Amino acid sequence: MTAMEKSKPIKVILVDDHPLVMEGLKSRLEQEADIHIVATLEDPRQLLDQMKMLRPDVIVIDISMPHIDGFELAQSVKQQFKAVKIVMLSGYTYDEFYQKAYELGVHAYLSKQTTYLQIIGAIRQSMMGHVLVSERVIRQNKQDQLTPTEREVLVLMAKENTNQEIADVLAMSKRTVEYHIASIIQKLGVKTRVGAVAKGYENGLLSSSG
Repeated sequence: MTAMEKSKPIKVILVDDHPLVMEGLKSRLEQEADIHIVATLEDPRQLLDQMKMLRPDVIVIDISMPHIDGFELAQSVKQQFKAVKIVMLSGYTYDEFYQKAYELGVHAYLSKQTTYLQIIGAIRQSMMGHVLVSERVIRQNKQDQLTPTEREVLVLMAKENTNQEIADVLAMSKRTVEYHIASIIQKLGVKTRVGAVAKGYENGLLSSSG
């Protein structure tokens, strides 16, 4: 039984509106004994219906397609087929795109410059439940989510101002300051004001000289 489970190929659907690119990828993936391409789709709108029939394990999708983009597609897939793994191919390497992919539950976000071997590796790794999105990017984006006002509040926290003093300096209510501090603590993944300040120095959000 276990041997049969092990030898069962990974069922994959490829979605890309460039037939030449897709055929090249399909041809290479089919050389792998443990990968079985069950469908190739140029129109992303066909994917959900095909998934209901073919029940793939992994879908490999291009991020930039007509009618519906890769992010919208990934969101729809995750809503209806939670167990399916998504490998996303993109010509864009913006940190925000990595972050969005991570938040949607995409298992791998790869540049289109990626080699076939890396895509094959991503398919196999995703089946093991591994998420191939840079942790550095995710951590950095958490820091980048601090608004300019939150950064001002963090600086004043580092100067050991009380909530009321911060409110007076920034001309806002004490309650609003409390909301900002709660948001900073949550975004930086800490539990206290002291922890937020320490994380601020650690991550370069605060100047050690200032």
